Amino acid sequence: MTMRTLIRSYLFATAGFGGLVAAGGAEAQTAPTAPAPTPSPARAQPVVVRPGPVSADKPVQTLSGTLTPYVGNIRTFTGDLDPLVGNIRTFSGDLSPYIGNIRTFSGTVDPYVGNIRTFWGDLAPAMGDLDPMIGNIRTFSDAYVTTSKDALGYWLNLSGTASSTDLSTLVTKINGMIGQSKDAWGSAVQTQTGKTFEAGFVAPMLAKWGLDLTNPASLTSVDAYTRQMFFIDWYDQLNQYAGMDHTDWWMQTINWSPAITKTIGEGKRSIVGLLDFTVTGEGTSNITKYSGISDFSNGHGAAVASLIIAAHDGKGVMGIAPMASVVAYNPFDSSGTANWTDVKNGVLMIAQNNASIVNMSLGEPGKTLPQGWNDVFGDPDVAAYAKKTIFVIAAGNDGITQTQNIKWDKANPYMIVVGSVGPTGTISDFSNRPGSACLVDAKGNCAPDMKLMNRFITAPGEMILVSDGQGGVTRASGTSFAAPLVTGTIALLHDRWPWLSNYPKETVDIILKSARDVGAPGVDPVYGVGILDVTAALSPLSFDGLKWYQYDAKGNIVATQAAKIRDPKEQAKWEAAGMFFYAYEDVGATFRDFAIPVSSKLTDATAMSLTGSNEYLQSYIYSRFMAWATTKSGPGPKGPGAFSGFAFSAPISNKGGLQLSMAVAPRTRMLGFYQSQLPYQTAVRLVTPGDRVAFTFGDGDGATQLSGGSFALPSDFDPNVGGANPLMGFASGGGYLQTSVALSDHWTISSGLTQRTLRRDLRQMDTLTAFAMGAVDPYRAGAQNVAVRYTAGTGALSASYTRLREAKAMLGIESADPYDFARGSISDGVTLGADLALTPTLALAATGTVGRTRAAGAATITPAGGGLVSTSFQVGLTKSELFGKTDLFRMTLAQPMHLERASVDLTTVQVIDRQTGELGPLTQRFNLGVPERQYVGEAMYGRTILDGAAQVSIFGRATFNGAQTQALPRLTGGAAFRMNF
Repeated sequence: MTMRTLIRSYLFATAGFGGLVAAGGAEAQTAPTAPAPTPSPARAQPVVVRPGPVSADKPVQTLSGTLTPYVGNIRTFTGDLDPLVGNIRTFSGDLSPYIGNIRTFSGTVDPYVGNIRTFWGDLAPAMGDLDPMIGNIRTFSDAYVTTSKDALGYWLNLSGTASSTDLSTLVTKINGMIGQSKDAWGSAVQTQTGKTFEAGFVAPMLAKWGLDLTNPASLTSVDAYTRQMFFIDWYDQLNQYAGMDHTDWWMQTINWSPAITKTIGEGKRSIVGLLDFTVTGEGTSNITKYSGISDFSNGHGAAVASLIIAAHDGKGVMGIAPMASVVAYNPFDSSGTANWTDVKNGVLMIAQNNASIVNMSLGEPGKTLPQGWNDVFGDPDVAAYAKKTIFVIAAGNDGITQTQNIKWDKANPYMIVVGSVGPTGTISDFSNRPGSACLVDAKGNCAPDMKLMNRFITAPGEMILVSDGQGGVTRASGTSFAAPLVTGTIALLHDRWPWLSNYPKETVDIILKSARDVGAPGVDPVYGVGILDVTAALSPLSFDGLKWYQYDAKGNIVATQAAKIRDPKEQAKWEAAGMFFYAYEDVGATFRDFAIPVSSKLTDATAMSLTGSNEYLQSYIYSRFMAWATTKSGPGPKGPGAFSGFAFSAPISNKGGLQLSMAVAPRTRMLGFYQSQLPYQTAVRLVTPGDRVAFTFGDGDGATQLSGGSFALPSDFDPNVGGANPLMGFASGGGYLQTSVALSDHWTISSGLTQRTLRRDLRQMDTLTAFAMGAVDPYRAGAQNVAVRYTAGTGALSASYTRLREAKAMLGIESADPYDFARGSISDGVTLGADLALTPTLALAATGTVGRTRAAGAATITPAGGGLVSTSFQVGLTKSELFGKTDLFRMTLAQPMHLERASVDLTTVQVIDRQTGELGPLTQRFNLGVPERQYVGEAMYGRTILDGAAQVSIFGRATFNGAQTQALPRLTGGAAFRMNF
């Protein structure tokens, strides 16, 4: 027989592998297997024996004689020691098989030494308390056994001498559980098995665990551990009929969900190496290449593989990277043992087949990182491939802290050592720990970054649901099952950013630096860097260092670094569904790209309140509905009761025949923006003799002066609440000028321009908002308008053309990135209007605008398909002399600016070759969707009092329909009083 140095696999078995016997160490406790009258050789599992202080002259004791083991390589035996019938169990303490005194027992010996349980310690889950959806598998102490009144608690209290009454009560409780299970699962079991619930599920389960409800005494012949495991296995096997993949507690602990995997890419561009026992079952479909020294399988390889690649197919275990390809090598022979030579050959074969990650749940007893790895990685052939490979190594299940340094003088591979934590996030008692051990050079020196704890991470490894390799599921514990969770996460990284497979150091850094710190602050000798965090690993390590790249006007790639990326909830008002921009994070010698919603860069230029929301009420209070006109052109109500933006003085004639009139009105307030030093806006009008030509100019709400219709309040032109030419509203508020020429008694043509410059008052904002807003200040826009008006009798028709130019903005939207709207935008609009005087005091008016917006030049964000198409309209009814000679009532209904066609092209610097990480321009089209239409209804009433010395006004507004109304109050009301001096 060939002499072999033996390597163990790190399995701390729990339940469900059929006749499973642990492949593990003296400290690794096997779960008692479900006893069966006739064990099935096909389901039996052999013992993987580890090296230990074995002496050739110290015999192995058995119940039927003495066997002398070969020096250095204790193996399994036939006959009474045949592992294929499932009756060899491994224990710790005096029952250790690794110190020369293996004994075999057949169910009569308590497998517990001290208080070793399922989770190691006093932990044992019970039926009904295992809720893997939220990760709260309950743990119980001995006190639970004496107080619980459910089936398990009652059962655990019964001894082998229980009375017939107690046994009858227990059978009743278990039958009650069976009845509840049948109510929930009976039809599913019958559909999938073609048998009744009793025949298809209950009978096989009871037989599997050696229980017979017709013989109640059999219920007390099994130990406490088996009783508990029967319940959890009942739970797990019922879930096989749910038609859904199983969830498990570990998912929440590492912040992973199936949705993350689906979004990232399911690992389909990753190649994973698996150095383990032969994989059997459904996991073999992912294996693209296989080799090894045998086809020996004990379920361990299938269990490990399932956590990485198990399909999300509506049944059983879910792997973190289900589409990853696997290159597998089995270094274990038919006895379940391996040596470092076989391990080295396996590593070399896997690396030669382009695996970027190798999962290795094996090692030597008593060490967190065995010295043997130094020789494996130091082999010249392996070292050549190890430079581009990540090695994920299980820490082992001895429950020890490594104190001895490891001589690490042959190679320095990129590796991560993985320990185990339980549901509470506490290190597992069985898990090895890094301690203060160091990887030292040939001279025994320890570099600062070579502490083992700096390469050590933990992940869930207790009571993990895994595939059993035979189409079913089971639970197992051990660092063997913590390691594949790390491996699967790396597979996701290499799928999302394939070029990272060429940067193993950076990949390892991402995993270690994104870990959730537990234990002592910082890196510590127990948890190393902390607990694996999948979401954090797939996110930027620090948002402070993010960059985004754009093309400048000369076509050069430029980088902008943002100290903060704002929370979208605090951002602006353009909800660009599905639209995003790319940010980049430098990681060592390479980088990662991230898609971030574009709304985190864009901001609306409308007025901002102290809370960051649009503030329309204050605009209303100070808007022009408080001003009264002394004259009114065109059909409709005349005299002091008419609404207008300004109240002009009586015209003053001069020697040239020109008539001069002026107006001063309160300036429209816009909270969140700096106000003009002058609290008033002005208007000056010059009219030539015969009223043929008129010139109007001033500073303020120019849209109301250029419109020439019956809608003359600033709110009428507000794109958010008004429907009277919102394109003019974007540019209203600064200087304006208009020329009007009467061609005849019926026709009038006018032309004008207006502009707006807004600077945000950053002092009124929180620091984060002020930081982002300051990057886009100020907002500038200008508009030109040409209009034709035809008047006949008591009615008038008008048509106008408006061109709006916005600097580095689009329809009021700005960006913190100057290249998004680099040269701004141009909007063209056509407005049609009509006015009709129904009576001398009652007038009806209507207007509608259709606009098209396009980019003014090259930019990152540009309207697609010919531009953004918008519409708006407003109708109004005005009644003067409602209750007296000096009052006025107005009621309007408006559809504010509404996008009828909303698609944009986003041109960004992106990764155009995901294998190499090459950057280049990429244009993507996003359909922003058409929001539900919004309607705004308003009513206003005002009158003069005190012989015209004062005015009183009240108003109300209601918004209807549309998600946009969520930014506005549904109902708004207000009142104003004004005294003339």
